[in-house]
Amino acid sequence: MWNRSGNRVVALLLNSSAHPLLSRQLTLITVTGRRSGREHTLPVAYRQDGEHLRIPVMWPERKLWWRNLRDGAPVRLRHRGADRTGQARARGDEDDEVSVEVVLDPLR
Repeated sequence: MWNRSGNRVVALLLNSSAHPLLSRQLTLITVTGRRSGREHTLPVAYRQDGEHLRIPVMWPERKLWWRNLRDGAPVRLRHRGADRTGQARARGDEDDEVSVEVVLDPLR
């Protein structure tokens, strides 16, 4: 329950003009479920190198969202105050380390 409430507060901040408080370390990612087609938006930590983001998945055995990206898929992000899109792919498995690599689409 705390995680869901905390995620909502962080999402509100990242979508507001106060986003600089958090957006150097956190971004919002929207992933579409492969089977359900439902969209899931959650705040995640990231490392950026140019147009590439690396998102470490902490406790991957407890999380489901990254599994939708195993074969690669488009994602939406609220990144540093701007709406962005990109292609994401999950690397690793729940028995080891998992990270999601996102290549951002060019700005329009």
